[in-house]
Amino acid sequence: MAQNKKINFENYLIFFLSLFFNAFLSSIFPLKLIYFAPFLTILFYKNSFLNILWLSVICGLITDSFSSSTFGIYSLNYLIASFFLYREKRFFNDSIINTSIFTSIYAAIFSLFNPLLFFIFDKKVILSIKWLITDIILMPIIDGIYAFLFFALPLYFIAYIKKVDFKKLWITYKKMIFQK
Repeated sequence: MAQNKKINFENYLIFFLSLFFNAFLSSIFPLKLIYFAPFLTILFYKNSFLNILWLSVICGLITDSFSSSTFGIYSLNYLIASFFLYREKRFFNDSIINTSIFTSIYAAIFSLFNPLLFFIFDKKVILSIKWLITDIILMPIIDGIYAFLFFALPLYFIAYIKKVDFKKLWITYKKMIFQK
């Protein structure tokens, strides 16, 4: 998709969905998802490299504000993951399934740098086979499913409604129902 300078409804929607999930589900849900990963990976196709880096820092600051860790770790982690993955977007087109796959890859890169940053700035980190399986393999898959269900499908549905022109579809459907 071409680079889009205009801020549209979909960008706000995915940002506020990410913010909602980060604020409310992070305290309730036992899994530690990377809540802003779908937002950033979707915007990879719509924004420049510099804008993505700024958005990564902002998403990280929001995540840091809801975290009990040293302030700035998540900002740095989002920044590093976005820095390494932005140029790799060329291997993925902007489609419903590729959003999920790219989010899973983003989550895996994020999870790889997470223990390094925690070791440098915050606390002792113990790496094990269990960590490798859960944080590098299983959690990115769950992040991809999260991106698919809560971001890719709603955006696909919104695009479909715009394409079909929902108002005309509703008027036609209403006439069919009430003519009987």
